[in-house]
Amino acid sequence: MCGITGFFSYENKCETKKYYEAHKKIAHRGPDDEGFIYKDESGSIEHISGDDTIDELKFRTHIIKKESSSLILGHRRLSIIDLTAHGHQPFVYDDLYLTYNGEIFNYIELREELEAKGYIFETQSDTEVFLKAYHCWKEKAFNKFNGMWAAAIYDKVNDNLTLTRDRFGIKPLYYTAMDGNFIFGSEIKFLTPFFEKLEANKQMVYAYLRFNYINHSNETLFENISQVEPGTFLQYSSQKITSKRYWNLENVHTTEERIEALLKDSIALRMRSDVEVGSLLSGGIDSSTILGLIDDSKLTTDFKTFSAVFNEEQFSEKKYIDLFTTKNIVLDKRFIYPKPEDIPKIIEDLIYTQEEPFRSLAVFSQYELYRYIKNHTSTTVLLNGQGADEIFTGYTNMYYVYLVELLRSFKLKLFLQEFNALRINKSVSVKALIFEIIKSVLTITGLYRRDKYNLFKQEFKLPLKNKKFTDLLKNDLWNNLTFSALREYLRYEDKNSMRFSLESRLPFMDYRLVENAFSLENNKKIKNGISKYILRKIAKHKIPDITLNRKDKMGFISPQEVWQKTLLKEELDRIFQMIEEDGIFDFIDSKKITKIYNEYQNNAFNDWAFIWRIYCLYQWKKIWNIT
Repeated sequence: MCGITGFFSYENKCETKKYYEAHKKIAHRGPDDEGFIYKDESGSIEHISGDDTIDELKFRTHIIKKESSSLILGHRRLSIIDLTAHGHQPFVYDDLYLTYNGEIFNYIELREELEAKGYIFETQSDTEVFLKAYHCWKEKAFNKFNGMWAAAIYDKVNDNLTLTRDRFGIKPLYYTAMDGNFIFGSEIKFLTPFFEKLEANKQMVYAYLRFNYINHSNETLFENISQVEPGTFLQYSSQKITSKRYWNLENVHTTEERIEALLKDSIALRMRSDVEVGSLLSGGIDSSTILGLIDDSKLTTDFKTFSAVFNEEQFSEKKYIDLFTTKNIVLDKRFIYPKPEDIPKIIEDLIYTQEEPFRSLAVFSQYELYRYIKNHTSTTVLLNGQGADEIFTGYTNMYYVYLVELLRSFKLKLFLQEFNALRINKSVSVKALIFEIIKSVLTITGLYRRDKYNLFKQEFKLPLKNKKFTDLLKNDLWNNLTFSALREYLRYEDKNSMRFSLESRLPFMDYRLVENAFSLENNKKIKNGISKYILRKIAKHKIPDITLNRKDKMGFISPQEVWQKTLLKEELDRIFQMIEEDGIFDFIDSKKITKIYNEYQNNAFNDWAFIWRIYCLYQWKKIWNIT
C-alpha cells in the first residue's frame, strides 16, 4: 500500500524542487521508502532518490539535484508484501515503468501463470506481478487482478502514460490536464501546488449540499481536478486523454454454497501479508461474519480487533462486541471512545486528510480509531466489512424498494407476505409503512425538488443515477455500489487509514463475490422481512445469535444529532456566525443559511445532517483557501 505521483508533458518541464515539495505532502501514505524515475534531456530514464529512500539505494542522485524534466514518476512505499529492497518502486521491465499503489491479492496464482509463459521473477512482490502481467496481457491484465489498485504505467517505446484504477475505486487516483501538462497523484493535495488558485466546482457543491452526493462522478469539488473512474483505464497520448472501461458486471450462475466459498476465499486472500493483520469489529453482522469465518477456517491463532464505541449506550455496540467469542483464536479486543470535545481540535486535519467534505461524523470515529491503531499497536493491515450493505441489502430503504418491485412485477402474494413481515419486524404501523413505500416511489421516479431549501442563486443539473437493471432492487444496489454512497465511504476508508500509514482491506469487495451476489435472486437477499438473508445463513453458528438476529443498522455511527445541539453547539455557533459575516459562496444564499440555522437551534428545523454539510463545506473552503 503506497502513494503515487507523476508529471508528464510533451512540451513543458516541471521543476524537480517544486515536484518534490508537492510529493512530500503524501509522505504519510508510505513512510518506509520513496523513489522516482526521471527523464533527462537526451530521453534517457534513470532512477533517482529522495530524503526517505532506503539506505541500500541512497547512492542514487537526489531528485532536487536534477534539472527540470518532462517526465517524473514518484512513489511512497508502505511495505506489506516482500519487505526487502526488491519491492522498491517505481518498477521497470522492458521499457515499461510502473508506479503502483495497492495490493493484487491473487499475485501468487498470477505469478505461476506468468512463469508458465516463460516470465522470470526476481522478487516476491505483487508489484512485479502487476507489471509483467501488463506486459503480457496489456489492458486485459486488469480483469485478471483480484485486488485494489491505482497505478500509472509509462510506455517508453510509445511515449504514453496509462492510468488504471480498481473496479470499485477502493484506491484513489486524481489528475489534472492543463497547459499541456498531465499531473496525477493518489491525493488531491499533491496536485494543488500546481494551481495558482483553487476554485470550487459549483455543480459538485450543489450535489453535496442538496442530495448528499459526493465522489459519484469523475469530478471532484475542486474545479479542474478529476479522478479516474473505478473500473476504467485512462491513457494520455499525444496530448489527448482517452478513457475506457475494462470491467462490467457479469451475470453468473451461482448458488448459496458458491457465495459462501467465495467469501471464505476472499478473506483468505486478504490475510496474505508479511506484516501483522487485524480487523475492525463493529458488533454488526458484516465485520462479525468476517471474524467468524476467520475463526471457522483457522486462518490464525492470535488476532486483534478494534472498535469505536460510545458512552451513550443507545449509540454504542459494545454489548455485541463483548459477546463475540471465538473457538480457535485468542482475541485481543481494543476499544476507543471518540470524544466530541476533540472535534474542534482536529477538524482541520480531518478535512485536510479527507480533502473533500463528508456527510457525517462517522468519519471522525474512524479517524480516531485508526490513530489509536497506529500509535498503540503493531498492526498494519486491517480487515473491514465495507461493501456488504451494497451487495446484500444492508440499508433500510432497500426493504421499501423491494416492496415497490414486488408491486411493479405483480407479485402480490409475496408483497403482502413481506409487507406484514417487515411491519412486525420493524414495529411500525401500516400507515407508516405505506408512507415509506410512497417516498421510495417518488425517489425512484425522480420526483424531488431541485432546491429543497431555496438556497441556490442559479440553476444546476440534477445528478443522474445509473439505470442498468429493470429490477428496481438490483438497480438500487448497483447505484449504491457505483454511484452513491459506497464510493464516498471508500474514500473515507482510504484517506483515514493512509493518514496513519495503515492498509485497509475489504473482503466483501472481491469482484467475484460482487458478481455472484448480484446474480442472486432478490428473495435470497431479503426474506420474511429480514435483510442480508444469505449472509445470515452463512454466519449461522459462526457468530453469536444475538448478533446474527439483529434487525437494526448502526455501523460506524456517532451520536452526532445529540452532539450538535450540546457539546458541539459552541463550535457550530462560531462557524455559522462566520458564514453570516463573510458568506460562503456567491451562488449560495448566506442569509437563508443563517435563517435555517437559527430555526435549527430553536427546534423549528430538524435536518441536522444538512446543518453538518454546511458546516463542513465552509470549513473545507477555509482550510483549502477555495474561491
